[in-house]
This record gives sequence, C-alpha cells and structure tokens, in this order.
Amino acid sequence: MTVALNVTLAVIFIVMFFIIWETVRYRRKISNMAGMMISMALGMISGLTIGVILGVLLLGDLFYSTILAMLIGIIAGFFAGLPIGLMPVIDGTLAGLMGGMMGAMLGEMIAPPHQDTIIRIMFLLFIGTVIILYRMMQDEFIKSKAVVNHPVVMIVLFVLFSVGHNQLGPLILFSNLPNNNNHHHSMNTIHLVIQADEHSFNQQNN
Repeated sequence: MTVALNVTLAVIFIVMFFIIWETVRYRRKISNMAGMMISMALGMISGLTIGVILGVLLLGDLFYSTILAMLIGIIAGFFAGLPIGLMPVIDGTLAGLMGGMMGAMLGEMIAPPHQDTIIRIMFLLFIGTVIILYRMMQDEFIKSKAVVNHPVVMIVLFVLFSVGHNQLGPLILFSNLPNNNNHHHSMNTIHLVIQADEHSFNQQNN
C-alpha cells in the first residue's frame, strides 16, 4: 500500500473512533432518534468507504473483501449505537452490514484506471458525511461554541483537507495491482463467424 492510502485508512479509523467516543461521552444527552441517526450514518458510510478500499486491495477475492468490509461496518454501527440503546444498535449494525457489502462489490467492479478516483470520492464522501453528522451532534447535545464548529469554518476546513489529501500522491499504483491483467483482461473475445453457403432448391412437379 502507498503512503497516501495508509494515511487515508488512518484518518478513517481515527474519525470513526472520535464519533464513537463523542457518543459515549454524551450518551445521557442523546435521544433515541439521534442515536439511531448517528449509528446508521457512521455504520453505512464507514462500511461503504472501507468496502471500496478492500474491494480494490483484494481484487479478485470478493469473499474476503466483503466479509471484512461488512465486519468493519457492523463494528462501527454497533459501537456507535451501543451507548444509546438497542434500537440504535440494530440500526447501525444493519446499516454497516449493507454498506460493507455494497462497498466491496463496488470496489471489485471498478476498472483499474478508475480505482484511485473512486477511493478519493468515497473518502471525501466519508469526511463530508461525518462533518454533517458532527454538526447535527453539535445542535442536538454537544452545544459547543467553539469557532471550529461554525458551518462556514467546517466547509473551509473540508475544502482545505480535500486539497491537501489530493496532494499526498497516488492511492493505488496501477502497475502493482494484484492479478490486474488476469482479472480484467484474461478473457479473450471469441468471435464466432457462421458462413452460410447459398443453396438452390428446385421444386419438381410430379
């Protein structure tokens, strides 16, 4: 894996841990509906993003990429909903399972030239979703007056983060993809040509 991809994965897991920690920290102030939203959003977007990355890294092995992505999504949704109650746990677990499954399939199906791009897109969607989710948490129960929590500041930070992440370099090296040629180009096109000769039939009248 490249340095950029390692940084991307580290940011994803740090952000997941941060949201779960904030949920545990303010669990007595979180309503059941807000807890369901937190667990569902975190489980789904985490499973999708990690699933796409695993689908690309484990190209050609959809079974393991799907199982790992589903497991990570389930863990994220489960622990995000656990401090609140059983309904958020169920909501987050199912959302994580679905997100991991879909993300792994998407990563498996994307053509190699576009794998780097799809990972960047999913990562930015992950960061954007978490920012919106954290803003909702601010309005619902955190109630912090820090400048960094202002919507305009969050948008500026998101743009700066996106530009900085894009400068890290390639996430996936196309030449190093496992089984790249075997997976996408090993099937040769077989052209079947059927040539029919002309035949003439003479009808004989008895």
